[in-house]
Amino acid sequence: MPPILMMAAALAASQATTGQSFEPLTQAGKDAPLCTAEGGLCVSGTREGAFAVTQDGKPVAQWTAKKEQDDDRFLPLPSVLRLRDGSGVLIGVGVRRSQMYSGGNAEVILQRLMLVRWGQNQEREPVTVMEAPYSSDISIRACFDEKDRKQRRDACADQYALTSTLKPAPDTHAKTHGGMPDLMLVVKATNFPRGVSRNADSLAMPALTSADLVEETDTACTYSRRYTFDAVARTYRPDAPLPPCEDFTVP
Repeated sequence: MPPILMMAAALAASQATTGQSFEPLTQAGKDAPLCTAEGGLCVSGTREGAFAVTQDGKPVAQWTAKKEQDDDRFLPLPSVLRLRDGSGVLIGVGVRRSQMYSGGNAEVILQRLMLVRWGQNQEREPVTVMEAPYSSDISIRACFDEKDRKQRRDACADQYALTSTLKPAPDTHAKTHGGMPDLMLVVKATNFPRGVSRNADSLAMPALTSADLVEETDTACTYSRRYTFDAVARTYRPDAPLPPCEDFTVP
């Protein structure tokens, strides 16, 4: 199962005490939209960022994603959250940024959470209410000759990975922020081998030992945050700032 769909399955399995949960979206075919299990709610999107939402086959929202970099590419994320009061849904949009290196590559995906309200003026676009890391997969070449290979014990790539889960939290503020659920973001960041950093030359490190050939959790970039909706600003705010973690968030 592709990593993005595995994350969607994990989200669907996470049930909050509010009774809300993210529902997985699946695709019937290569060019088909992503839809809920019963097929009533579907999301489609192009790499260029043209998105559309249908409910029971009828269009209910459409918008063009905001580009922040010339090379941004977009995709619908495979889960949605229906608001408990039935007024709308939260839909995830992935902003994909990539970079090719000599002997390596990087792909970073930012998640942009969109609020779609039913019954609103159709000329009014959905609102971006949250942006946070979603995933990353980065590989940087670390061997250039046989000497390097021996020093690295054949581990010839520095690898950096980030995964995240987002789910509703026990909602203690429903009466104060328009019924929007609190959200819990959990982020895990790892590197391989132990001790590498994108801010340092890994070949300047001492020769690796077998004990170094392990996946290491980056404690500074492994964290959880609770997001609460600010109804006035129409955005989610975390209970503490997110660490920058550019080793994992910049391709």
